[in-house]
Amino acid sequence: MQKLAEILDAERNRLFIGRKSELDLVQEWLKRVQAPTEVLFLSGIGGVGKSALMLQFISLAHQEAVHTIWLDGRTCTDSPAGFIQALYHSYLSHPQDNHTFNSFKELVTAIAARKTVLCIDNYEAIQRIDGWLREVFLSSFPAANLLVVVAGRQDLSVGWINDLAWSSRCRSVRLEPFSHIEALQYLRQRGWNNTNEMNQLVSQSRGLPLAMVLFAERLWSPERQTGSSAWPVPMQISAGMLRESASDEFKDLIDILCIVPHATPEWLGRFLGAPLTSAGLQRICQLSFIRPAAAGGIALHEVARTFLVQDFRLREPDRYKALWHRIIKKLAIELKQATNHEQRRIASVMLSTCQDMYHIHSISVLMSHNQNSMYMESFQPFDLPHLHQMMKEESQYSFSVEIDHAIMDLLSAHFPNGIRVYRNSEGKPLAFTAGLLLYKQTVALLERLFPGLLDTIFPKEIKRLRQMSIEEADTYYHLRASASPSDPIHTYHELVGIVTKELIFHKSIGMRYIIVTAYEETNESLQNAGFRTRALQDQIRNNLFQGAKVAIHEQDWRGTSFVDQILDLIHFAPDYESKIENFELTEKEVKAAISLINDPESLSQTELAGKLSCTGLKLQQKLQRIFLHPLPFPLNENNLALLKQYAEAPQLTVDAAAAQLHMSRATYYRIRKETLLNLRDVLTRNAN
Repeated sequence: MQKLAEILDAERNRLFIGRKSELDLVQEWLKRVQAPTEVLFLSGIGGVGKSALMLQFISLAHQEAVHTIWLDGRTCTDSPAGFIQALYHSYLSHPQDNHTFNSFKELVTAIAARKTVLCIDNYEAIQRIDGWLREVFLSSFPAANLLVVVAGRQDLSVGWINDLAWSSRCRSVRLEPFSHIEALQYLRQRGWNNTNEMNQLVSQSRGLPLAMVLFAERLWSPERQTGSSAWPVPMQISAGMLRESASDEFKDLIDILCIVPHATPEWLGRFLGAPLTSAGLQRICQLSFIRPAAAGGIALHEVARTFLVQDFRLREPDRYKALWHRIIKKLAIELKQATNHEQRRIASVMLSTCQDMYHIHSISVLMSHNQNSMYMESFQPFDLPHLHQMMKEESQYSFSVEIDHAIMDLLSAHFPNGIRVYRNSEGKPLAFTAGLLLYKQTVALLERLFPGLLDTIFPKEIKRLRQMSIEEADTYYHLRASASPSDPIHTYHELVGIVTKELIFHKSIGMRYIIVTAYEETNESLQNAGFRTRALQDQIRNNLFQGAKVAIHEQDWRGTSFVDQILDLIHFAPDYESKIENFELTEKEVKAAISLINDPESLSQTELAGKLSCTGLKLQQKLQRIFLHPLPFPLNENNLALLKQYAEAPQLTVDAAAAQLHMSRATYYRIRKETLLNLRDVLTRNAN
């Protein structure tokens, strides 16, 4: 039987157009004997087709029997140790690779034993370790038979450009939208033949691949009226367009992917309440805005997710919240039962799903509808004057303006990867964060800048930290962050939210974060994010911080205890979960209650009211809500049909009930079980 991956590859190959020069470049490398170890950078805006091109490279490699490894930067902890761990698990995900490795060197040796294409998607998420990847990781490999393909929004970093040793082994390609000819070719492959319509579509979508695909899918859908020329003006990607291009079959699945950043087929099956079949997975993967993710999972294209999340929250806020709670509860159960690596992956997804927990003075800093599109980038030398100006504007938050400016100069010169910047559309920095992973070299720098401080923070670990290599580093020390208080487009809270997300939310599992500050708003935000606070010694406060009320904030998610910390952080109540899991509905109880739906006094005496510990009036309101439109999640139309039957004909036998609903006896039993489970979720929601 043909494998699903092979079927998906064939479909992607059929629909893929353009990028001939890039494909030829990789094809030439694959066919060469002892091909030189090289790096190919792909950059471009979201939706331009970077990930799709990388998948084509992987398909070419498979045809040449060349080993491939896929890494998503968003799923790696932003440290060498996190990258190595992600690489290790990605390598082991191949069925033929059953090795175990005791060291980084052994892993490199195993990869280097055969010709390999290593693809790193969403590279901007791990650019803090850009220097290490270039100078240490890649330099560990032989001079031949490794091709590293890197895809990200930004062009090649200054470090790569200025490294003469890599100049002959490094290529950079900026992907642009489809040319007019390529766009027409794509539409013809999709069955389009009306030249006027094609030209209008190409013109108004500006050749952006994702937009082209979505428009074509929408306009070719059965719902489109024959001969219609009603084009969206101006044409733009919208949530409505995205939803129209997907069938009703995938509505719930797409809503789940609005909430979680990515999910494996197994997770999706649990969230949906039914296994996701190979055929279903194949059909969903054919949608243009679905993309592969880590561990064999799938995700929404980032651009598409921005629109869909905003639409979901505005369109069905109650259902969005209910689905969010349901997913979090299921993930919490998974988290408790998972292995160590799986725990980290699940916890990262939970943190991503729980952005709403970050507040300053009860104002959310991560509620912007386009928060997913607000990302920080690598520091560039031309940023430095703007960062100095930002610190001057926020001088009231500084212990020493002179020291802060000196630190930025040192970091920009010696550890530029420790600085991350958020820019506006013109490229001007609006916010930044600066900090360092702690290892031998960075500890030496901080001890020169702040004598005695690290001894106070790490009294039992300082000797080990002074000897630690960068590959062992698992602690991030935050030095400074600033945001522009006067930007006309972004609010100050939005900018603070971007910094917050960068510091304490993005891929933090497996790491320890240390922040030393006296700024009250930061203190509140860190407490909401699960940081533990301890006082700094008076002597250090007086010597280094002019006696200010400085505190040490620490978040340690390196060991196994982080599981309970995550559950506490998202306010997940195990006792409530236990109550829901142990709460069972019987058909008899439901029929009895529904038959009394118009009599709240009698309802108060039912077994169901007793189980829910609610009044007859409250139970009446809950039951009446079931029969309104739209249906409360997770009830569906089959569930509603059965519940209506309970109300109208509670005495029917199983055979008669199944016949009346036009289903087999086996299907009836399945629907009955599903209905009772879904009804339980509805009735126990806010039960108290």
